[in-house]
Amino acid sequence: MNKALIIQIRPGIGDLCMFLPYIQQIHESNKELEITLITKKRTAAKQILKYEKSIKEIVYLEDENLKINKSKINNFFKLINFINKNNFSKIYIMHFSLFWFLVAKISKIKSINTYGIYKRNVDIYLNALEKNKSWLNNKNLTSQTTISWPTNNKNDNQIIIGIGSSGPTKKWPTENYISLIKKINNKNIKFYLAGGNNEIENSIANEIIKNITENKLESLCSLSIEEIMPIINSSKLYIGNDTGFMHLSAGLNVPSIGLFGDTPLSYANYNKNIFPIIPEYFKTVSHNSMAMNKITVEQVLAKAKEFI
Repeated sequence: MNKALIIQIRPGIGDLCMFLPYIQQIHESNKELEITLITKKRTAAKQILKYEKSIKEIVYLEDENLKINKSKINNFFKLINFINKNNFSKIYIMHFSLFWFLVAKISKIKSINTYGIYKRNVDIYLNALEKNKSWLNNKNLTSQTTISWPTNNKNDNQIIIGIGSSGPTKKWPTENYISLIKKINNKNIKFYLAGGNNEIENSIANEIIKNITENKLESLCSLSIEEIMPIINSSKLYIGNDTGFMHLSAGLNVPSIGLFGDTPLSYANYNKNIFPIIPEYFKTVSHNSMAMNKITVEQVLAKAKEFI
């Protein structure tokens, strides 16, 4: 049996979505290849990729069969043991890593594909595309993500509002979301507030719901990713922060208006379903632009009207 191990351990849901097309392309290049993906639990890969046919098995580093901990030495031998038990013939290491290269080498995997053993300052997602083109000897590959999920009819009166983010500098002000929903001024639309199940994002959702009486609003913060996926899949539009829910929406072919004031535009450019908005008079944004509050409600409203 031809078996491959793919290592993608960037921890975010967005990271998983952005690397998914490269996993699919590896499988497409050899449909007899059985792929095992090692990733982190925070990616929610087992929920998001529940219907993904290119992957045979998903293993979290935190799973019982690996129990990866802070001890590098213990981890090293646990991973070698896991690889030897599964007889992988190929490995694709989707980040710069001396550690994983040595694990693969000592495990005697015949085909080792890696970004390199020393970390370099590169555009993460452009580099991923170029590496896949090189690995598969195919210049026609793209970065477009498609998440496999049972088909739902789109509801023209259903919009996802992405209030979550990986940090405070990536959040659009709560009062802006309240103003935006009021200015959309369509009583038939139901807004779903998508964020993490934590005190900050539950508080943001509650604040929005408290201040809007004209529309139906529902917080998704307490739901699992698997429970949220069908709601996103049936929605007409996503509007919100550059967060995992934006990437999920775009991967499910939902037009996604992403608000970019503190992250690179490459986080949007990989997917044709993401329509990034940056602050007026800015040519571009990146990490530490600290400009989410400079994106105006009028900017977002104008773009939203193209889809509503």
